[in-house]
Amino acid sequence: MHTQPDQRGFGLIEIMVAMLIGMLASIVIFQVFSVSERQKRTTTGSADAQTNAAFALYVIERDAKMAGFGLEADSMAACNKVFSYYNDGSVESNISAFSLPAAVSLTDGGGSAPDQIAIVYFSDPSDGNFVIPSSTTLRSTMPAPSSELNVNSTSGCVEGKLAMLQQDGNCTIMQVTEVQAPALKLQHNPGSTPTFNPKVPYMTANNWPAYTKGAVLRCGVSADLTIRTYRLNSNTLESMDSTTAVFQTVSPNIVALQAQYGVADAGSLAVNRDDQWTDATGIWAKGTLAHGDGNGKRIKAMRVAVVARSSEYEKPEGNACTTTTSGMVDDLSTWANLSAIKNLPDWQCYRYKVVETVIPLRNVIWANTK
Repeated sequence: MHTQPDQRGFGLIEIMVAMLIGMLASIVIFQVFSVSERQKRTTTGSADAQTNAAFALYVIERDAKMAGFGLEADSMAACNKVFSYYNDGSVESNISAFSLPAAVSLTDGGGSAPDQIAIVYFSDPSDGNFVIPSSTTLRSTMPAPSSELNVNSTSGCVEGKLAMLQQDGNCTIMQVTEVQAPALKLQHNPGSTPTFNPKVPYMTANNWPAYTKGAVLRCGVSADLTIRTYRLNSNTLESMDSTTAVFQTVSPNIVALQAQYGVADAGSLAVNRDDQWTDATGIWAKGTLAHGDGNGKRIKAMRVAVVARSSEYEKPEGNACTTTTSGMVDDLSTWANLSAIKNLPDWQCYRYKVVETVIPLRNVIWANTK
């Protein structure tokens, strides 16, 4: 007969030891997973901030490179005084219907507050039917401001559209009422509303100029300028077209926006020194900067700094966050005042990405206006 050997299992102590080892292993695994997940969120949040900042700057830069499109030519930029008129039929009015704002207009927020950027298109490049103004000259002198125009070409001139005459710093906006192509003549008579052509007594009372032979005429001038404005609102970059007057979101988590003009020396087109960069304050402030005083024509570039914040809140290891320090904020840019970041709640618990660039106003530079 064979004797059955004794069968023995795990004892209570062995089971408890195994459970303890398993619990310790689980704690280690979850700790490693927690650290890894936090690092992943930090990396992802930093990447998202970099993407938001880069996209915000790309959109601004794309529009700024087209600033002044459609009108910023040498003859147009030489307008020191613009004679314009508009009557919508309600009252006899001298409301200015046309002006020559700068291709880019900055509004200084003051200190570290965000700036605003307004970009002007004289002919919207996004419009499939945009018109590039044509150019011709007068072949005889106008006896009076209301006289018909004897031109060398009527190309590009369309009845009902606007035209601009320019000579010796004066510019007159008029509405073409009749094109006599065979005779090379243009009429700009006051008529049905809305009209951009005042009556003779109004011209006389306001010293409208008559132009001499050789004056430049541009047909196809847009009656409605397109002005695209960029601003920060609740840590979001927004843009608005003057045609819709509604702000729309461009990029989230943008916490700072700073911009400066690049001003060339008088008689020059170059911006290549640090002292040529200026905030939109003093004589460069919006509302003060005049197109005809010579200063506005010297603006050849702008530089922009955009700061995006990561969406990941990084909890402090001790009593205070140290993810971002005051010194780190001070080193984000060599020229832009980005200290507004320090006014944000728990600003030290987030990471920030700054992108900045210099944008040449190429339509202004190509105009060769000094």
